Amino acid sequence: MEPFDVDILLPVWNRPVETRNCLVTLMATAPTARIILLDNGSDRETERLLEEFAEVLGERALFLKTTANQGLIKAVNRGLERAEASCVVIVRNTTVVAEGWLEPMLELAAARPEVGLVVPRLEHASGQKRERNGRTAPVEVEVAHGSFAALLVKKELVTRQGGFDEELDGGVWCLKDYSRRALRRGFLTCAAEGVTVTYVDDVPLGSAARREETVRRSAATYEDRWGREEAFCVYWPKDADPEAVRARFSVLLRGARMGHRFTVVVHGALHKALLQAGYHSLHRSIAIETLPRFFAAGELRRVMARAVADEGETTIVAGVDGLAVPGVEGARPFSWLEEAIRWREESCYRAGDVA
Repeated sequence: MEPFDVDILLPVWNRPVETRNCLVTLMATAPTARIILLDNGSDRETERLLEEFAEVLGERALFLKTTANQGLIKAVNRGLERAEASCVVIVRNTTVVAEGWLEPMLELAAARPEVGLVVPRLEHASGQKRERNGRTAPVEVEVAHGSFAALLVKKELVTRQGGFDEELDGGVWCLKDYSRRALRRGFLTCAAEGVTVTYVDDVPLGSAARREETVRRSAATYEDRWGREEAFCVYWPKDADPEAVRARFSVLLRGARMGHRFTVVVHGALHKALLQAGYHSLHRSIAIETLPRFFAAGELRRVMARAVADEGETTIVAGVDGLAVPGVEGARPFSWLEEAIRWREESCYRAGDVA
């Protein structure tokens, strides 16, 4: 039998109602995919449910189970080892998809060989959306990391770097680490906006103290491997040359790919030029703020204050070396930022470090 075009990994630990809803939508919206059912030590009710679906799916199902819950990451890695398709999609059993959710991810993965991970348009069931500042997200944009709610991973990437780190938490730090490892091998993480995929949070395991310790340890391990993620607010004056600014955006993009976050503050004419050139959709970790024609200094202070409130400790950077940021003492020159990003690349992302 020829391998399927897509393998969908579904790790399951109990929650039979949510699991059934998820499976029904997957069967209806991905009829040519194989679904790898990963029973992670579920109770008998959920196990029977998965057995029934596996029987209905026939050759479109691969049913793998363990007698005990080994954790999400081990279950996902077990599925990645058995996946054969060129694209593997991880979906939590608390996720509900809709018609057309899968195609934008597959199209993006096929069109851009450098993209190794793709997330769909995600929305929490509570209605809390991902988009920053209330803007409509572009069709495709780079992101800092994926989500286990729904995540496409190219099999080529899995073959080259293996699965997720089972020593890290089963959430954001594990996901960030995988995207940084992918970046070191030349693969990007992107979002392909399209039909909304809805998800709810999974039930956490263990005590709150143990979970907090796992997250703390994972964050420390991540920082030791990849350095500290930092926030920057970059200001360009009204008379800044648009071409020079656009050239320096490549530095911001390289930084965003490593986990840094940027708030870019510009005046109206430059903002318009950046929007027309598509620079508002480079990366979700790069937000562009525009200053009004009048009372720009006051608005600049408010934007910088919001950046600090949203991101915590934030370094103010002058986009043009030698020029001050109005109302700010000790702003860093852009050459300092460029050197810091170059040093991080050489320290953590050298090609020679890739196994």
